[in-house]
Amino acid sequence: MKKIRVTVSEDIWRLLKKDSEEFGINNNKLCNFILDKFKYSKKFDLDKFIEPQGRPLKKVIQFDLNVANKGIYYDILKANDVDVEAEFFRELFEIYSSQFKYQREIFIFQETYRAVLEAIKNKVKMRILYMEESFTISPYFIKREDQGDENFIFAYDDENKIYRSIKLKDVVILGNLNEKIQVRDKKYIENMRKNFDPFLGERLIIKARFTPIGESMLKSFTNYKPKLIKKEDDIYFFEMTLENAKFYFSSFLKEVRIIEPQKLKDELKKSFLEAYKIYE
Repeated sequence: MKKIRVTVSEDIWRLLKKDSEEFGINNNKLCNFILDKFKYSKKFDLDKFIEPQGRPLKKVIQFDLNVANKGIYYDILKANDVDVEAEFFRELFEIYSSQFKYQREIFIFQETYRAVLEAIKNKVKMRILYMEESFTISPYFIKREDQGDENFIFAYDDENKIYRSIKLKDVVILGNLNEKIQVRDKKYIENMRKNFDPFLGERLIIKARFTPIGESMLKSFTNYKPKLIKKEDDIYFFEMTLENAKFYFSSFLKEVRIIEPQKLKDELKKSFLEAYKIYE
């Protein structure tokens, strides 16, 4: 038996692992399938599969050039040896779309990203606007949770005296300050860097029982999916924070029953009752 060993980026490793879980196909079978289908042609052509269903295969993107791009538009075409404009833009959109979501987010919010990295590098505080609230932070790093696809700034909120994880895309930088970051709990910060959880808080053991539909949903709901510790009979044991559990399990509705802890059961019940009142 020939064993193949390949070093890939963490993103590709996560994507293959996620597909393996969600599609119910083990790692060997998935990797061999990819090899089999791409062995003589690396083209990912789905049109021939979708076309018989009568779905529209093409959509038109239309936009107006802004003043800056309009002024140098023909210089751009010349520099790229463009003969057919549509092909040039199609390639640009394909390059953009081929990136992971968190990478596209960094690309779009790169000015914010650079400003935060600059503050981290120089170890200075920042003034930001976040969720209509203005405050000063001491940024430590930018990261995403293993199962998530959003970027977070892990920082200390100097005004409220708490550690926070702040979504990069929702931040407005008001300015970097001429004030050095105060070193606090180094051990806690390094632990968060290695085992980042955007929900912060104490990690709990969650016991849950799923319906057959719920078990199928468990494979599909991979965003912020909790760490599975073990499964005994039909009971799943997860490790996660309370806030993460509330966010994740609320989507299952009647397809899951939380067994422990009681405080999670109470929080979900309260949330469901409040939602019920909206539609009552």
